[in-house]
Amino acid sequence: MGTSVDPELARIQESIAWLIRLGEFHRFHRGEAGGGPMLDRTAFLLLSRLADGPALTMGEIAEQFDMTPSTATRRVAPLADAGLVRRDRHPDSHRTVFITITNAGRARVEAVRQARVETLRHTFRDWRPEELGTLATTIDRLTQTLAVELTHDEDFAGRHLRST
Repeated sequence: MGTSVDPELARIQESIAWLIRLGEFHRFHRGEAGGGPMLDRTAFLLLSRLADGPALTMGEIAEQFDMTPSTATRRVAPLADAGLVRRDRHPDSHRTVFITITNAGRARVEAVRQARVETLRHTFRDWRPEELGTLATTIDRLTQTLAVELTHDEDFAGRHLRST
């Protein structure tokens, strides 16, 4: 015996799946600005966080991105190998490693941001500013709601998402 599916919720679910799929399709087929290796979502978010704030320790990266320290190390290694971040040992505690974005990393994240904004500018060229504002507010609300519901962590959004 099947359960009834709310058609609007089913439509939302499918639309979200298509948004994610189209984003991956665009990134894969059109590439990204800035040269160098393609940035997956986590790498882009990590570089963005470093570009917008102070250096982070590996422990802070693990905490902020909800990953184990060993996963954080594996995520940072290719960024360091590509020259996008630098690993520096703390002078007093050689166990503590600070991750700092390099000029190349800063340029890369800025190029990717600009390219993504230009894609959106072109995509939404026929939308009115008030429609874009409504969409931005709705996406922010959706992201905040999903962050709490999917993680079961009331403060996840506060720790991870940009405030609006």
